[in-house]
Amino acid sequence: MYREGHAGLNAVLYAPILPVVSHVWSLELALVGALVAVGVANIPDLDQPLPRIRHRGPTHTVWFALLVGLVAGIGTDLLVPATPVAFRFGFLVGTGGILAHLAGDVVTPMGISPFAPVWRYHVTLEWFKSKNSRINRALLLVGSSALFSSLLLTVGLSAAVAPAS
Repeated sequence: MYREGHAGLNAVLYAPILPVVSHVWSLELALVGALVAVGVANIPDLDQPLPRIRHRGPTHTVWFALLVGLVAGIGTDLLVPATPVAFRFGFLVGTGGILAHLAGDVVTPMGISPFAPVWRYHVTLEWFKSKNSRINRALLLVGSSALFSSLLLTVGLSAAVAPAS
């Protein structure tokens, strides 16, 4: 999958989470979560221009997902310090965002080895090629629309239940 496909996939997966987080904790945490979810979508592909790291190698593993989740958790805790669940939430969204990227690559013929080097089992579903522009653009359109609609719904609900001043 290409950049726009990964961003769209992460957006569509986070869209239903945004209003729940806003309702349970805060709109601020929900928005930071959206930034993390979409922001980490293409981090695993930073390996492409690097000469000594094989594409879909170490950056396409669950271990890398946990590392990114740790960094996202720390970042979320720094951005939303008054929220006691900020670190855990950031960790889950960061890790989940990378795992979503891995899922997006599993559906392509190249696939991934998500547990390497511990277990080199290679996973591929071979549904479509990474460069399929229709799939990538459709995911971006659907994901962007879903996340934007979710945000509008969340802000609308927040305004509807806010106490009048």
